[in-house]
Amino acid sequence: MSIALSCHAGFPIFDLVLLGIGPDGHIASLFPNRSQTAARKGWVLPVSDSPKPPSERITLTLPVINAAKEVGIVAFGDGKAEIVQRALEVQALPGALPAQLVRPEEGRLYWLLDAGSAGNLRSGKWEDAKAFPRST
Repeated sequence: MSIALSCHAGFPIFDLVLLGIGPDGHIASLFPNRSQTAARKGWVLPVSDSPKPPSERITLTLPVINAAKEVGIVAFGDGKAEIVQRALEVQALPGALPAQLVRPEEGRLYWLLDAGSAGNLRSGKWEDAKAFPRST
């Protein structure tokens, strides 16, 4: 028995990748300013020095995440309001907020938020390209 796998640039195409966001902006086990976040090869990587327990884990690479048809980033509660606002409204240096690097190449990105996690957003001003260059 064999399974046909859709691929994009050598990476599998998942129908849906559902991610949480950490208080430091990490997604999956891709932490800010770590070599795994910058990886452009491979599907899965080991993480042996995670700043959050457990210290040893595995993660999908960003190219695999960004090859997905649909990607959802989930954040709930007031405790996520600051990082959600930073990820959506503040342009960080590449790798400083891994959540900002989630940009499906041919798919769609959704943020699934509750009132608490969306509490700091100023979405009424997102159409101002000078104020929010990420909204274009």
